[in-house]
Amino acid sequence: MKFLKIIVTYFLIIFVTGIIAAVLGEIYVRFFSEYGRMTPVLSRERSLEYEPALFCRHIFPEKEKFVSECITKDYKEAPKYHINARGYRGKDFSPEKPLGTIRVIIYGGSSVFDTRTQVDEGGSWPEKVQNILRQNGYPEVEVINAGIPGHASFDSLGRLFARDHRYGPDYVVLYNGWNDIKYFHSSRPLIHQFKPFQKGRDPRLSYQNWLDKILCRYSQLYERLRSRYYNWKLNLGKEGIKPRGDVGSIITEKSLEQFQLNLEMFLDLARNINAVPILMTQARLITPDNSESDKEKIGYGMVLLDHQSLCKAFSEVDRIIKVVAKEKDAAVIDPTDELNGNSDYFTDHVHLTPKGSGRLAELVAADLARIIVNTKKDDHSGGL
Repeated sequence: MKFLKIIVTYFLIIFVTGIIAAVLGEIYVRFFSEYGRMTPVLSRERSLEYEPALFCRHIFPEKEKFVSECITKDYKEAPKYHINARGYRGKDFSPEKPLGTIRVIIYGGSSVFDTRTQVDEGGSWPEKVQNILRQNGYPEVEVINAGIPGHASFDSLGRLFARDHRYGPDYVVLYNGWNDIKYFHSSRPLIHQFKPFQKGRDPRLSYQNWLDKILCRYSQLYERLRSRYYNWKLNLGKEGIKPRGDVGSIITEKSLEQFQLNLEMFLDLARNINAVPILMTQARLITPDNSESDKEKIGYGMVLLDHQSLCKAFSEVDRIIKVVAKEKDAAVIDPTDELNGNSDYFTDHVHLTPKGSGRLAELVAADLARIIVNTKKDDHSGGL
């Protein structure tokens, strides 16, 4: 009997302690957490929204939305990305190109979408390119930011083929690298690696059942623990689900051949729709001489390559871009000599700081201006 009382006493102590800890945790989360009140619905409303697409993994819905990386208590006052009614970042544009307009579409992943710069910082670097060109004597230039986080060169190819050719671009720019390198460790065909987006699949952004809904509504502590659990279960990193496997040194020839084919098809398609194709090498923090603090910013787990092999992968990407451009007689914009390895310009492997975004815009605008002038000369002489 005495032993039973001891067990009951210990149980009550543990139970009461747990209740007190939960109450204190709830109070802290509700009143002192920087995120304020959160639910799956609020997270979904404040996040970039995607929908499935046939020729690429996903696109933005064709509806205007303002989204911020800031999901804290200050969300309403925070600067935001502007997704326009066409499903692109930046100001809206007419599907029918206005007479006299020089339309440029820039393709890529999050490094083109420019996730670290927002409206109050002049917008993304493609938007800044337009502003610079207009200020420097090209008022007819219109630049469309076709960057979507996660997209690789084959996504860009699919979007140009399946929709964007209808917008009548005069120039199409391809700025890919990092997201293609994510496939370099495998020799499997893309069709077996590429996974189309499934709307509603992310359990963090939707209630799983009636009990989950009730607990999320009334307990912020539960909501935070729930989010942490799903981040762990899904093996999520900053750029989505991390691939399973160990970081190594494998770069397959088949993957390099696929990347080259993607570029060749993009250039051919651009010319088939009477657009001038331009390839860009991707600026990055990654160099053979990176410091240890720089290496801590690089997501090796997203590409399953060690530092030396990742440097080699980017060298191969640069080489292929230049080889294809030479074979197809296409222009190349190469910002890598000035930007690569400068930690002032990058928040991580390829994503830009506001300073880096501004400098990249200046470099691209200068090269685009020269390409536009040369194109006009060729047109006048019976060339392009």
